[in-house]
Amino acid sequence: MKVEDTSGMRPKLGDANITLPITFDYSGGRRDKQKSIKLWSIILGIVGFIVTLGIFFGDKEFYIKIPLGLASIFVFSFVIRFLLLKEKEKKEEYKGIIANDYKMDYKEFWGIYNVEDMHPYICRFRNGKSGLYIRLNKDVILGKYADSEYEHYEAIADAYNLAGADKVQMVHIDYMDNVGSDERLEESFIALEDVKNPDLKELLTDIYSFQQSNMLHRVTTFDIYVFMWTGNDISAWNTISRILNCFLEANYRSYQILNERDLRELTKIIFNLNDFSVADASAHAFEGADSSKNIVPISIENVDGSIEIINKTSEEKAKEREAHIKERKAQEEELERRKREKKNKKHKSEDSNEDIYKDMF
Repeated sequence: MKVEDTSGMRPKLGDANITLPITFDYSGGRRDKQKSIKLWSIILGIVGFIVTLGIFFGDKEFYIKIPLGLASIFVFSFVIRFLLLKEKEKKEEYKGIIANDYKMDYKEFWGIYNVEDMHPYICRFRNGKSGLYIRLNKDVILGKYADSEYEHYEAIADAYNLAGADKVQMVHIDYMDNVGSDERLEESFIALEDVKNPDLKELLTDIYSFQQSNMLHRVTTFDIYVFMWTGNDISAWNTISRILNCFLEANYRSYQILNERDLRELTKIIFNLNDFSVADASAHAFEGADSSKNIVPISIENVDGSIEIINKTSEEKAKEREAHIKERKAQEEELERRKREKKNKKHKSEDSNEDIYKDMF
């Protein structure tokens, strides 16, 4: 699915540079921030050392220099340790690691509280978003023509443009691993059954086995993308379908939406875990999670089948707000009506008194 360029900024094949109407405001990444903190810590340490030496070797009396010197050491060390190096937070993190026996808490990375059983296996996140994990299976790279690499990235760019236009967040997972063998080689092994020459068949079997062994250790045969959205699932799926069509015009031959079992394997490999339970992590997704404030429990279903309502739904709250607004508006209109009636009665009374006064004279 080709997206037409109307901006005049789309790069053409062979272009060495492009012009973009944007301004970069780069404040540094995590590594630059850490370097900056270390640099400021060293500078403040040197300044504190010089100031403290100046106090101790100054012309002040002895009983004044000692408290001033100690105060200087305390102030500079406090600023460096607690304000720059965040010693208190680091200690809390270390205590948490010790308490968990050096095991990663899944609540730090798992935000899904439900994975639907039916295709397309939509995941519900505790921050209120919905999402899909999709595996894109790579096509072959041998035998491609010269423009194939350019068209591959053009198709991916079209996919990102569609996602941005329809407000679907698209994230590429740097998998750096593979599960099982390459499916493309499995087709080659099946085709060996048609080879009649035994020597050729044995040779090809050895070649395919060697390729499979190498690819298992060196090649990732697929990419995984996460698509997240808020709002209507049908509209989001229509957008994602168009995005997937763009990907299929790139160097991908098929796609697969990950279900609960696939997410389990994905999580185990990404976070280097021996085992992981999607059901258990989802059941405890709200425990101690700051983002759980976005999700409000509505009711509790007891063992006997009875339902206890503990909160109102957003629709019910919206209807109550509308009814409250209408009620206030009606009250204001009633007050205005009463004021007008009172004012009219007053004018009538004044007019009546004036007529009586004229009749008397």
